[in-house]
Amino acid sequence: MALPGIGRRCADIVLSFVFGRDVIAVDTHVHRVCNRIGMTAAKTADRTAKQLEERTPEWAMRDGHFWLIQFGKAVCTARAPQCGTCPVADLCEFYVALPAGPVASTS
Repeated sequence: MALPGIGRRCADIVLSFVFGRDVIAVDTHVHRVCNRIGMTAAKTADRTAKQLEERTPEWAMRDGHFWLIQFGKAVCTARAPQCGTCPVADLCEFYVALPAGPVASTS
């Protein structure tokens, strides 16, 4: 089903919050976190959503959107990621690839 002017993220949010479907809506935070950590390798939010759909276990589908957004706002921020205090730094492709070692947390 497609509606003119309605993108995948908006549709996924409606499916999740209105109809109770288990989908992960991919916004900028989810896209950034998933690609930094290595959960996905996608250039666009739509491709990130597709990869998450294929890789996410059923038990994480319902709340994964919320978890990833909160993590992206609090820890894996766009301009100053808090890698030094990140609970998944040892699994994170972004952190492992840092040339100058760990990013210090100042906040």
